[in-house]
Amino acid sequence: MTPDVQIILSGALTFGVPLLVAGHELMALRRTSGRRSRDKLPALPEPIPPQPGLAPKPLPACLVPNLSARPRVLEPT
Repeated sequence: MTPDVQIILSGALTFGVPLLVAGHELMALRRTSGRRSRDKLPALPEPIPPQPGLAPKPLPACLVPNLSARPRVLEPT
């Protein structure tokens, strides 16, 4: 195989296949966006409201930032 043919085939494999896949995806998106596909989607279920007696667990002490532990120091300019 000559170097010219190898360069052309390598470029086609590197850039051609992703461009073909991207073009196919764009065409598929264009086909579905023309229809009223949003009306055909099922409605999302309503979120479950939290129970009134249950409170979320507090964070552990290692995850709560302690901002008063270190005073802020200005860096010299």
